[in-house]
Parts: sequence; C-alpha cells; structure tokens
Amino acid sequence: MYAWSIAEKAGGTMMNWKQAAWGTLGALALLSAAACGGTTEPGGDAQSGKTVTDITVKDNPNTSVYQSFKLEKIDKLPNMRGVAWLSDDWIVSDKENTSMKPVIVEGQERYPHNLYMYDLAKGTDTPLKESEVSLGSPLVSPDGQYLFYREPEESTGKGFFLNLHNGETVNAGKEDGFVQEGAWLDNQHVVFPNMKGDLVSASVDGTTKVLVQTGNFNVRSVRVSGSMIYYITGEDGQLNVYDTTTGDVKQVLKSVEWVIPSNDGTRLAIVKKTADTKRALVLTDLEGNEKATLARGTQIFGTSWSGDDSKIAYTISSESDDEKGLFVSNTESAEQFQISADMGDISDPLAWSPEGNKILLSQAVLQNESYHFVTSVITISE
Repeated sequence: MYAWSIAEKAGGTMMNWKQAAWGTLGALALLSAAACGGTTEPGGDAQSGKTVTDITVKDNPNTSVYQSFKLEKIDKLPNMRGVAWLSDDWIVSDKENTSMKPVIVEGQERYPHNLYMYDLAKGTDTPLKESEVSLGSPLVSPDGQYLFYREPEESTGKGFFLNLHNGETVNAGKEDGFVQEGAWLDNQHVVFPNMKGDLVSASVDGTTKVLVQTGNFNVRSVRVSGSMIYYITGEDGQLNVYDTTTGDVKQVLKSVEWVIPSNDGTRLAIVKKTADTKRALVLTDLEGNEKATLARGTQIFGTSWSGDDSKIAYTISSESDDEKGLFVSNTESAEQFQISADMGDISDPLAWSPEGNKILLSQAVLQNESYHFVTSVITISE
C-alpha cells in the first residue's frame, strides 16, 4: 500500500507532535545500535493485535491527585517502537522488516528497522517506508503531510522527507545530523543542528539554509515555538532562543538540560541541573522566570505537553519507588500522579494522543540476553 493511501486511511487531522527530550541510557544506546543492525532483537508477533497489561501500578498516597487523574489501562505492543501519533487510532512505529534480506553480524541475522503505520483498533500495520537499510527518528509535520526521518549510522545520519500522500522521498540536503535531534519549523521546513553546530533549515523540496552559526559543536534540544527556535549549547547548558523573524539570538538560562515549549507558546518546561545527581522539572515564562516546580529526581526524561497544555507527562529516575517511573502533572495546580514505577527508562520522548487521554511510550526490554522494544499505550481520564 502506498503512503498516499495510508495518509487517507488515518483520516481527520493528524496531530502536531514535537519531539521532546530523551535520556541517553546504556540500554537505549544498545537499542539505537539495534536499529542500525547493532544487536539482535528476538522475534515476535508484532502484528497480532494482541495487547498485554502487566505493568505494576503503585498506589499513590496523595488522594488529591486521584481527584485529577485516573489510570484506565495500559496496553502493551511487543516488538515495536511506537514514536508518534497520526490520529487517535494510528501511530508511527519502528520495527524490524523481516521481508528484507538480513545481514549477518557476529554470527546472527539482523533485519533492517523500517517505518510503519500501526492501527491500534485493528492491531495491524502498514509500511510507511521500506528499505534495505535501517530508518529511524521519524518526525511528523504539523499538518500531517510529511514525515522527516534519518538513515542512522550510530548517532548520526542523513535526513529525508517522505510525502505521505504520494510516497515520494526527497533528500533533506547533504548535511548529516544527530539522531533524535530536530523539529518542524513549519509545514515545509525542519530545523536541526549539523555536525559543525550550525542550525540548519531543510525544506521539503531538498534545499537547505544555515539559520544560526552557533560557534559551538555541542548543540542539542532544538525546539520550535511559533517564530522562536530554542536550543542548548555547551557543557554549561546555555539555553538560547533564535527569533526567525528578526534574526536575533538571546541567551535565556544556564544549567538547562532540556527545554520543551508549551503548544500555545506562553511557557517553557525546563529540566535543569541543580547538582551533579539532581534534576528539577520547572515551568517558566518565556524569560526563564520560574513559576512552578513539578518534579525532582536523579534524571528527568521524555517531557511532553498535552495538546491543550493542561498536563505534562515525564519520567523520573530515582532510588525511591515512590519517586521514580512515569508521571503526569497538572500544569495549573502542579498536582502529580504516578502512573507506574516500572516505566522510568524510555527510548523516545513521550507523546500525547490528539484527544489528550492517551500517552505513547516505548521502552528497551532485556529478553534472552538481548534488548527489544515494547510500546505501551497508557489511557488516563480526569
């Protein structure tokens, strides 16, 4: 089936999702290598449509939190890496393509990882892009017309645009970029840091333009909010913002590890380093003035705003079971709900469904001495 018919099958308006921060964990690094043929993932029936709910959900003693959120269910999808929502019933996923010829690495067969569109209601998937090489890091355009992805080689790779209506693929220029870095600037352009540390805008027609020469090779956490591009540079975690309208660059804060602008462009969710082994998730205004602290922990990853900005989902690494795992916070009251202590290590940013009642989460799971992906679809209510 061609991509143009796939886009029509999804129906409705596809969700505008933006990449949020993610943690560089040892197990996840192995899984990134797996997407490039680096490890073996055990086989499984990823298209059976069967889901399993076997996550340990811990009671939260904060009764006021339960007045705001309720966990309805957690459905698990084995052997796939769910990354983004196309609609309330369709997600973009990354999994092994066993129809392609495997390569032998260290005496084991390894298939390329390709991009698929998975129907949650029917439990079936359809290829978005098949290739003899691995594909990954998909980003869906705000209008749902294009998919930006990379052909990863370890931590970097070439970028490409896939037209979801006619299936055509266009090179996103000649610049290599880091896997998991980049964001849609509008419906026609993606911005990402190149290997020199420049911020590059790539168009769906294949042309590119350097927007900012940062002068720093360490550029990360690139996020877009309206005409503003946020990014972090250097070992000191300098948060900067580039105004695409005026061309001005402004320094906002230091000691920032991740920045995630709200969808309405009025607030920032910032993960900041407060000590060598301590992090805090705070809400600020656009000038970096703190308005609320939502969470503290050893590490905080995957932060994602719901579509209406009323909720934020994130994961915490901590030594205490009551303070680690997957959480949702109310952005007005700062009330916090722990969904599960078992879901702290994730492979990609969390993603909210268009209706705002489901969270998409992927994890690297060790099984039979090798890692494989498991996707969880978490349904909550208020």
